[in-house]
Amino acid sequence: MDSEARLMRALGAKVAPARDPAFTLAVIRAAEQRRFKAATLLALLRTAGMAAAAAALVLPLLAWVPGNMAALEQGVVMAGAMLTLVGVARLMSQRVTVGAR
Repeated sequence: MDSEARLMRALGAKVAPARDPAFTLAVIRAAEQRRFKAATLLALLRTAGMAAAAAALVLPLLAWVPGNMAALEQGVVMAGAMLTLVGVARLMSQRVTVGAR
């Protein structure tokens, strides 16, 4: 019996139909598949956007690097420090959130 026929039968009944675990699991499974597909597509688009932005920055960077190696080294160190700071802050905020539950 498909879901449309099941719905029509349930709407026409005088009492609530008995619970059907297989039907409930099928509905949950279908909802999760739709959610997973949407999340996967969003992650793919986000990654493709980041890759396109990085690729667009590579050509100007390659032209700039030979004459500015000292500035590049300092920038890499500062970027690493900022990433570390953000990572530690995120880790600490996750620990605070988990401890509050």
